[in-house]
Amino acid sequence: MIVQDVPVEVRIDPTALYEAAVADRLAGRNEEAIEKLDRVLQARPGDVDARLNRGLALLAMNRSVEAESDFRTVLDVSPDYVDARIGLARAAQRRGDRKQAWSEAGRALAAAPDRPDVQVLRQALGLPTDWRVDFDVSRSRLGAGLPDWSDARFAAVRRIHDRWNFGVAAEWTERFGQDDVFLEGRLDHRIGAGGVYVAMGAAVKADYRPQASLRAGADVPLAGGISATLDVSAARFASGTVQSLQPGLAAELVRGRLRLAARWINVWDEMDQRRDGYAASIQWAATDRIRLRLDTADAPETSEGVTVDVGAVSLGAEVNLTDQTSLRFGVLKEDRGAYDREAISLGLGWRFW
Repeated sequence: MIVQDVPVEVRIDPTALYEAAVADRLAGRNEEAIEKLDRVLQARPGDVDARLNRGLALLAMNRSVEAESDFRTVLDVSPDYVDARIGLARAAQRRGDRKQAWSEAGRALAAAPDRPDVQVLRQALGLPTDWRVDFDVSRSRLGAGLPDWSDARFAAVRRIHDRWNFGVAAEWTERFGQDDVFLEGRLDHRIGAGGVYVAMGAAVKADYRPQASLRAGADVPLAGGISATLDVSAARFASGTVQSLQPGLAAELVRGRLRLAARWINVWDEMDQRRDGYAASIQWAATDRIRLRLDTADAPETSEGVTVDVGAVSLGAEVNLTDQTSLRFGVLKEDRGAYDREAISLGLGWRFW
């Protein structure tokens, strides 16, 4: 009796091979997963589940263009396959094409409005706006019989490229009978899921605000929704130069609805003495339109050209009235050593194409 050789692809059960490939992908072994899925697709060319998982593995390897091709192939066969639509949105996001990412996420939301992962994705992407304009005002009451403070701030951010944003801000403040106007320009560049920024500013009269300032920072994704942050700054006051170094960590939890962040604040004050402290925040997306925030800090702060240790607690909320407009509200309480400060703030934001 003669036994003919049987091709390996025929002898191997495609279903078992598919399950092994999915296990590889979930374990982060994406190259092994792709190799197995290619063999599955040789045996079953129309297997949309295998094609989807191949796209997800490619996406995890930052091969976004190839991943998009797989997701589109799935949708050509199964137009209602929501996971493939989510994959397209994620791939566009990786490429920095926020408009396409937002559009694909919107289609996924229309197809599966009750899926939490789709809701979180659409919310996380926000609007791919070309412009964002914000206006904020606040009023502070001081203890020890000191006069109230007033603040107003206008800021505008323009998307100048898929990965570049440029913004300008003007802040007017009145403190202890004197007022100052501080102007700042900022450039942001997105790198994958992270980014870097640099900002330069100066006061018009510099009675108590910095005569000139330079800030820079970075956000570097690590793993499991955790990212490392770093902010550095130098500001020249009439009383001297103040520098700061602020490393930190941030974590996205509960499918992006909860964000925890903390920074270690190091300051070299106008007398070139080092001080340190901390700041921490919690942000919670209570609904698709309401975000709550709690901040606490015990750290040095330079005000009126003098660095003092400040303990602060603040609570804020942001409500998206429409897809283009938002309303912000906040309260703050500070212990500034020589006096206490209580503040209330109100802000409006507009986003448009």
